[in-house]
Amino acid sequence: MPRPEDFTLGVEEEYQLVDARTGELRSRARYVIAGDWARELKAEMQEHTVEVETGVCQGTHCLREDLARLRFTAAVAAEAEGLRIVAAGTHPASRAEGHVFNPAPVYQELREEYRRLAESQAIFGMHVHVGVPQGVDRARAGNCVRLHLPLLLALSAASPYFAGQDTGHASYRSVLWRRWPRTGAPPRFSGDAEYAALVRWMMESGRIDAPGRLYWEMRPHHVYPTIEARIADCTPRLEDAVAIAALLRAIVAGAVEGVLRDSPLPDAFVQTLLGDNGWRASRYGARAVFADLESPEPRTISAAAWAERLGERLQGIAAALGDADELEGLQRLVQRGCAADAIRRRADEVDGDLGRVALWLADETVVGAGLDRRARQRLQEPV
Repeated sequence: MPRPEDFTLGVEEEYQLVDARTGELRSRARYVIAGDWARELKAEMQEHTVEVETGVCQGTHCLREDLARLRFTAAVAAEAEGLRIVAAGTHPASRAEGHVFNPAPVYQELREEYRRLAESQAIFGMHVHVGVPQGVDRARAGNCVRLHLPLLLALSAASPYFAGQDTGHASYRSVLWRRWPRTGAPPRFSGDAEYAALVRWMMESGRIDAPGRLYWEMRPHHVYPTIEARIADCTPRLEDAVAIAALLRAIVAGAVEGVLRDSPLPDAFVQTLLGDNGWRASRYGARAVFADLESPEPRTISAAAWAERLGERLQGIAAALGDADELEGLQRLVQRGCAADAIRRRADEVDGDLGRVALWLADETVVGAGLDRRARQRLQEPV
């Protein structure tokens, strides 16, 4: 069975900065970061965003405490500037264009290369790192891990509105992100050597200037000994973020331990169906029905059934890692629906006032972080 110290866990979250009165997106990251006495907030490409990174955790109990502390830290620094933080994939109402661009040279280079793509970047994700034991071929393990990425997106989906409109999607952030080059699901690799050869080819041919410019939904990290998943929306509920991270950890460990395996289908089938599954996750969230890549014959599986099947297979893995409770909590998440469903319900309750929705999201973001403004936390469990 896997050991917690062999499959460490870390999370990066990108928070929106919104006006504390109106809920509108504001470009004041440099001031918020300057007021962070703990020096834990980081800048991003646009100044409507601050980013946080947890430490390297050996369990979800540590991850939960770290994320709660970081959300608290970011919220307090934002409050000093008349702002609040929001954990969600997109802002429901504010336009993406016209915000202040980070003047740092690395971001200005990106702006010059990608132009409007960079200048209109207003999406907010959660990246999850899972460590793997020394000697494990990360690219080969990733062939199996990538099959399950659409489920992570379906469960984390938290961006149904964009620029004041209901997009019809559960995760419109993922749709916007796929406009960029070198996104989507990674291809199947024979192993780390082939992956390294591709990176070298792309760098020496001038396609990319650093390994980090491969923006796939999952990749072996070029600095840390981790598999990094980049597919999830930043999601409002702290417990959902922790549960989704725990699921990825169990999937990675399951792939390494041989509990989970690569698809029996040919490369062309897998790549095509992975793209379709990712789109369906972005469109329907936890209500999506996916192509079952474990089946050699055409077959579909719902998000709920997929989560249940993984939960059964990975129960022993999760228990060994100390994450059994978090994995069981995924079923509750599936039953009540992803955050996108809750955001739409809230919009209906306030007659479509998306500024009020943004402020409600700010409330949701700090539940469990010590700054809940409400009299009590709404559990919103299924009836």
